[in-house]
Amino acid sequence: MHIIIAKVDEIYFDGEADSVTVPGAAGEMTVLAEHMPLITTLKSGSIILRVAGEVKEFPIDGGVLEVRRDGATVVL
Repeated sequence: MHIIIAKVDEIYFDGEADSVTVPGAAGEMTVLAEHMPLITTLKSGSIILRVAGEVKEFPIDGGVLEVRRDGATVVL
């Protein structure tokens, strides 16, 4: 699935990933391909991406997650 992690003026990640785990406002959640669409706020913590067997971690102070059937966007 296609994942974008960005601030207004900077893109941290823009590419394909197997999953993304985020610190959602109601608790940690993992998004996989074809996940039900949703929008939620994020709290401080780390975003964990699984990309081709590798793990990438992005510390955050909060943000918004939008999930679509074809991917997800995190705006910090």
